[in-house]
Amino acid sequence: MKIDQYIFDAKTLVRQQHSGVLSTHSQSVAGYPFGSVVPFYMTPEGNLVTYISQIAQHTRNIKGNPKVSVTIFDTLQDDSQANGRVTFLGDAELVEDAHITEQYLALFPRAKAYKKTHDFSFYQIKAERIRYIGGFGKIFWINKENWLTGSAESDWQQVSSGIIEHMNEDHQEAMALIVEDQFGIQAKQLVMLSAFYEGAHIQADEKIVYLPFEKLCLNAQAVREQLVAATHAARANLSPAVVNE
Repeated sequence: MKIDQYIFDAKTLVRQQHSGVLSTHSQSVAGYPFGSVVPFYMTPEGNLVTYISQIAQHTRNIKGNPKVSVTIFDTLQDDSQANGRVTFLGDAELVEDAHITEQYLALFPRAKAYKKTHDFSFYQIKAERIRYIGGFGKIFWINKENWLTGSAESDWQQVSSGIIEHMNEDHQEAMALIVEDQFGIQAKQLVMLSAFYEGAHIQADEKIVYLPFEKLCLNAQAVREQLVAATHAARANLSPAVVNE
């Protein structure tokens, strides 16, 4: 397997999940790791963002030592040893960024209320090294130089915003077909929430699903081609079979 393919597969796995096990250095029990489950999303280039309370134990640990890891795996699979998982090692830092806030709250709308009850803040975990296990015999270390993807995030922000706006305004039928074909959901309300190099999030009524692309898309035209292909495939799969007499 080529390096670009297993990086793509690893990132697809990460984008498909919405939570992972954050391991921090315990400040109260020195020398021991402390694990907790946290929600996250991955930025376009490949860093993780989580929204956590300042009073949480893991946040206190981060303030004492910012070196952390996040373990991500498919929670719906039965055999955790045979299925893919990612261990993301990096440095956590407090971040204030309007686009990060907007994207996170789009994917986790319930988080809007957290600020009212606790002092929540965004932390970005900047990639240092990634361990990807794609199943038995598929074990790889990925350096950050290979993991981080694409152009400057500010450029992709503009590209993704245009894609999202276009799909939401002009292609509701296409999204409905794709969601029904790939996820078995017949939704009445559809909203594209994100567009990344590897795929896109779509809200289908109350459920958020992740649509993976078949290959890395570094520009709007490549994303368009993937969405058009998915739409054509959905029409073919959902059309009644034609019986020749």
